[in-house]
This record gives sequence, C-alpha cells and structure tokens, in this order.
Amino acid sequence: MNMNLKNSKNTIVISGGASGIGLAAVKKFLIEGFNVCVLDHNQKALDQLSQELDNYKTNLFVNVCDITDSEKVALAMDECLDRFGSINAVLPAAGIVKDHYFIKTDRNTGKVISHMSQAQFSDVINVNLTGTFNTIQQAAIRMINNKCEGVIYLISSINQVGQLGQLNYCSTKHALALWPKILVGEFHKQKIDYIRVVSIAPGYVDTPILNNIKPEIKQKIVDNIALGRLVLTDEIISTIWHIWQNKAINATNIEISGGHIQTGICK
Repeated sequence: MNMNLKNSKNTIVISGGASGIGLAAVKKFLIEGFNVCVLDHNQKALDQLSQELDNYKTNLFVNVCDITDSEKVALAMDECLDRFGSINAVLPAAGIVKDHYFIKTDRNTGKVISHMSQAQFSDVINVNLTGTFNTIQQAAIRMINNKCEGVIYLISSINQVGQLGQLNYCSTKHALALWPKILVGEFHKQKIDYIRVVSIAPGYVDTPILNNIKPEIKQKIVDNIALGRLVLTDEIISTIWHIWQNKAINATNIEISGGHIQTGICK
C-alpha cells in the first residue's frame, strides 16, 4: 500500500484551511510532519497563511479554489498530487451559515414578515454539501488510483439533530454525519478497505465569532453545555489527529460537544 510516492511524508488536503478549524488542522498536520495542501477561496488569507508558516514552505502548498466547482477542485487535487506524490487524507473544513427562520411572523399580527430565501438555502447547500462532495470525491479518486492508504474526514455539527433557524445548515450537517456509513459500505463492497471515512460533530467552539456575541447570549450557550464551557479548538484538532492514529475508527460520527443540552426542537 502506498503511503507516499515521492518522499517519506504523508499528504493531507484541507479545504477552508485559511481560517477556523481548517487553519488549526493545517498547523497540526505540518507539525506532525505531513505535507499539507490548502484550498480556500480567500487569496488574502492564503497569502497571510503562507507568510505565517514560511518555515514549512517546502511542505505547504496553497491554492485559491472554488470548491463548488468540481473541475477546479480536480485541478487543485492534481497539482497537489504532482507536487507531493500522494494524497493520504482530506479534510473539507470549508463551510458557511446563513441562518433565518423558514417562516418568520410578526408577534402582534401573526402575519408573515420574512422567510428564508432560496438563496440563503441553496448557498449553504452548495458550499457545505456540494463543496464537500466535490472535495472528498476528487481526493478519493486520486487516493484509489494511486493506492494511497488514508482517511476521508467530514465535518458535521452537534446541530445535525436540528436547530431553530438553521434548516439549511442542519440539513447539510445531518447528511455529513450519515455519509461515513454509506461511503465505507460502498468502499468495502469494492475491496477499498484502505480508506477510512470518519465525520466529527463539533459543538459550540471557543472562536472569535462566539467571543464577539453579547455576553448574555454566550452565557446561555454555556449554560446548556454539561462541561460548563465552550469546546476548545485544540480539543477538536486532537480528535482529528487521534482518528488518523487509530485505524479502528471508521464509518462513524464522533461528537465533540462537552455534553450539549439541546433545546427548542421537537423530539
């Protein structure tokens, strides 16, 4: 089985790797000796990333890429493969939110005053679901054709079970939690047992976005976490790394929430 073709390092492709969980994963895998290919739509963020990680420039490749376009993703994967010789893991960390109630009514009149637009719904589906599909499919094609053992990661969410105002987002995250079961079944039927598929479902993570919200809203979130605090980015990344190390983890979804108490939705 080919763990590498051109050098002694494994290679991971990370989309959305210029910020958030994706950026933290980029740093972790570089530290652990991987080659890392970063796909992101933000050229400025990629330039900053390259400058920050200049010490790893021989093992880092960045590419401006629209993950909703399968042809562009395919070209990016080919460039990564040409540069490093293998693709052993893929982490599709790119994602967006565009929250709104499906139907929003006026409290006084009961009349509809707004609704989730088709654009709000389709934009989230296009990035979170179609973009993820493109990213892992194009990586998997090259992993299989080059017999590269490794892991396909997926990023779901604790809100895969549902959250008010997130019909679009939750729909994508519920699907991504399901994909490992289907994909590993398809792979196993075709004797592709050297590629594992695992999704993670982070809860509310201590990020700048949450730190910038009103303190009372943040406290309500924390009050519904059994751990008593937000999940740390390092706790997400350590789980991702553990998945790589433990070959028995496969065809499953792992929640990293600190024990989130769900409210609002019907059971």
